[in-house]
Amino acid sequence: MSRIAPLAKPYPPEFGAAMERIMPPGAEPLALFTTVATSPRAWEKFGGGSMSGKGPLEFRHREIVIDRTTARTGCEYEWGTHTRLFAAKAGLTDAQVRSTFDGHADDGNWTDTEAALIASVDALLATKRLDDGEYARLGAHFDATQILEIIQLIGFYHGVALICGALDLQPEAGMARFPTA
Repeated sequence: MSRIAPLAKPYPPEFGAAMERIMPPGAEPLALFTTVATSPRAWEKFGGGSMSGKGPLEFRHREIVIDRTTARTGCEYEWGTHTRLFAAKAGLTDAQVRSTFDGHADDGNWTDTEAALIASVDALLATKRLDDGEYARLGAHFDATQILEIIQLIGFYHGVALICGALDLQPEAGMARFPTA
């Protein structure tokens, strides 16, 4: 149970409409959503920063960034949700999913482009910057619009990790858990 009680049905109309757009038909909203939405202002800011929808990155690249960011920030809630719901759709193998958790950019699981993503997530989370070599590695594969999207995804999902950790959100039922061995 979250430290803040989530919204209960009936949901406010704006929140209900948002859930109809982003949740699969018949699926209940995620606890993260119903908890953040207890504050209309927090929900508005969360939704505005979420980077959802079609963007300049391939779906696979987007999921690699999200999975690596949530793993490196210790956010089992979001890592488990994304790896369970989207990894197969993104074409990630079991070894690649595992690598987002405890692998590294050059562990043999990734193309050069994907390794640049992993390395960029790691660098930004560790030092809050990309040095010239790290930026050049990323820039060899992505244009400025894509790089901004990558940086914003890392920032947003770092924020999600903070929310989940502060509220002690437990993984959703049936979602993946961090590997133990």
